[in-house]
Amino acid sequence: MSRKALVTGATGFVGSHVADTFAAAGYDLRCTVRSSSDPKWLRDLEPELFELDLSLAADYPGAVQGIDTVIHSGGITRARTDGEYLRVNADATERLAAAAAEAGVRRFVFISSIAARGPDGRHGPTSAYGESKVVAEERLRDMEGAMKVVVLRPAGVYGPRDTDLLPLFKMAKHGLLAAPAGSALLQPVYATDVATAALKAAEVDSGFGPFPVAERGKYAWRDVARMMEEAVGRKVRVLSIPTPIFEGTGLVSELTAKLFGKAPELDRRRAQDLARYAWTTDIATTERALDWVPAVPLREGLALTAKWYRSVGWV
Repeated sequence: MSRKALVTGATGFVGSHVADTFAAAGYDLRCTVRSSSDPKWLRDLEPELFELDLSLAADYPGAVQGIDTVIHSGGITRARTDGEYLRVNADATERLAAAAAEAGVRRFVFISSIAARGPDGRHGPTSAYGESKVVAEERLRDMEGAMKVVVLRPAGVYGPRDTDLLPLFKMAKHGLLAAPAGSALLQPVYATDVATAALKAAEVDSGFGPFPVAERGKYAWRDVARMMEEAVGRKVRVLSIPTPIFEGTGLVSELTAKLFGKAPELDRRRAQDLARYAWTTDIATTERALDWVPAVPLREGLALTAKWYRSVGWV
C-alpha cells in the first residue's frame, strides 16, 4: 500500500533533504512550491508539485487532500518585520494543520527550531523568530486529538545546499574564519540527520515532544576552525570579533536590507544568537522516543559540505 506524504518547504535547504529521505523510504511525495521557487533539488525525485505560498492566502485543503503524513518544514528564518514571522511561521502552520486534520491526515510532523526553547540558561525564546515557533507549537498542541502531531526542534542545521554557512567556507578557503569572541558552545546538526529524525517522527509511536534534534558533540568556535581547516585543506586563522562589533555588523546589515526592502542575510537576532549565547541540548529523550541517533559528527559533516560546495562550484 502506497504512503503519500506532503513536504512543505521542499525546494529549500532542510525541506529538500526531507524530501530525499522520504522518497528513499518509499513514500509518494507531494511537495509545495511557490511561483518563484526553483525545484532543482527535487527533479530527480519527480514528486507531485503543488503551488502553495505560506505568506499568502493559499489552498491548504487542496494541498493535504489524499495525504497520509505532512512534514511541515516550510517557514521563514529571515523577515522584514516581527509580524511577518508570526504570519508565516505560526498562522500558516495553524491553517495547514487545521486543513490536514479536516482531511483525515494521520500524522503531522512540524520542523520547529531550538530557537523556540531559547539559548542555554534562558527560559524561552529571545527573538521574534523563536516566539513565532513557540506560538506554532502551542496551536498544534491544541490539535492533538484530531491527528497525531510530533514537533522537532533542530539546532543549527548545516550541510549541502545550505547558503547560510557558505560565507564561512569561502572565508576559510582564503585562510580566514571570522567568528564571535567568547567561549559559547555550539551543538549543530547535519541536514540528513534532521531528515531521518523527521522520518522517524512520521513512523514511530512517540509523544508530541518537542524533541530536540542535534548531534551529540558540543564545540567552541576554535573547534569549528580546526575542523574547517581539514575540510578546506589549508591553514585557517581565526579572527575573533568582540560581541559589540559582531552585533553592530548585524545591525548594519539589517538596516541596509530595509533600505532595499529585503530580508537581511545577517540581522541583530542572528548576530546576538551567535555572539552572546550558547546553544546546546540533551538529545537523550529524542533518541529514546524516536529510536533515532545522529549519524554525522561535525568533522565529517564539514568535510562532506565542503566537498559538495566544490562539486557545484560554490567555493
